[in-house]
Amino acid sequence: MPPYIKKILAFIRTTLEAVLIRFNAVLIVYNYQTQKGTFDKIKRLIKGLQAITRPQELYQIYRTVQSTANITGEIAEVGVFEGASAKVICEAKGPKHVFLFDTYEGLPPPTKEDEYFQNGMYACSIEEVKKYLSKYKRIHFVKGLFPKSAKERHKKLKYSFVHLDVDLYKSTYDSLEFFWPRMTKGGIILSHDYVSKGVRHAFNTFFLKRHIPVIEIPGIQCLVVKI
Repeated sequence: MPPYIKKILAFIRTTLEAVLIRFNAVLIVYNYQTQKGTFDKIKRLIKGLQAITRPQELYQIYRTVQSTANITGEIAEVGVFEGASAKVICEAKGPKHVFLFDTYEGLPPPTKEDEYFQNGMYACSIEEVKKYLSKYKRIHFVKGLFPKSAKERHKKLKYSFVHLDVDLYKSTYDSLEFFWPRMTKGGIILSHDYVSKGVRHAFNTFFLKRHIPVIEIPGIQCLVVKI
């Protein structure tokens, strides 16, 4: 079988699996009435956006941010796009500061570890995102390729929650290298796109040698807890 046919079949299989997983996740959320209010709130928050992250995945972000409310440290997100997940984080963060890292010009060039992604995908201007999140306090926009864009003040901070939505192997691995030593005990790193080859490889490579489990969540997310 030609290599390009294998790639096409692998893409179709991954897509179908993701769709089925997402469909099941929706059913699970609606089976618990105590969660429905939050789920409906999230759908209202992202109304009108071309949100890449689905409502049930945003629900997981919202609850995870809430679960780290009493843990010392600030919050960061790498990979902001139009600001849907950032808005959910802001709704749940309380008094903590949120640092939003993005090129605001789309994805950097993929490497051989990545599939399906292209340079410049998911571009959204920083002005549009700032306007969308203008009502929230203690949020900071950092433009540039992370972690080169990180300033000394970011390097000195401790973090209780980090959300990664960077799609690519190198961006994911570099983010883990930057944040993991700076996570407080009990802090959580939650990532989107764990079903993609590059993101999965980055997480598994980074944490395997540290003997730390990567927890896969129904849908396309994973998380790691600092013990």
